Amino acid sequence: MNTDVAAQRALDRLAETGFEKLSDSDKILASIWTFEAGVANRGFASYFSSSAGEMAFYVPTALKTIGATGVAQIAASANEVFGAGGPPKDQKERRRLVRAFGDATRKTLTNLESQFYDSPEDVDDLLELYLGKKQ
Repeated sequence: MNTDVAAQRALDRLAETGFEKLSDSDKILASIWTFEAGVANRGFASYFSSSAGEMAFYVPTALKTIGATGVAQIAASANEVFGAGGPPKDQKERRRLVRAFGDATRKTLTNLESQFYDSPEDVDDLLELYLGKKQ
């Protein structure tokens, strides 16, 4: 199955049922797809402020599952700027916290964005391999 099509179907199911009711494969697809798009297009602060940030807690696990361990560490480090509990699932609370980030936290996120952009791991290829094994 095409990764784009599979991800769109997972996102459709996410909208219908919510994250907790998704299959493991759909959780992986939806969380990674929105993470990749959000960070690549707008950076971590915007990603966390968006509705996609509700799945940020799961992204490191999803990335490890497909073999993207380096990007998983970047995602985990970004989540840690919220403290030990990671980013709240509530979007309004995440937005409030993101707006309150100080210069040091913003610099940390900027550095993590650079690591994300420079990562040699091809998450799309790894997702495709993961899907191929699932079929």
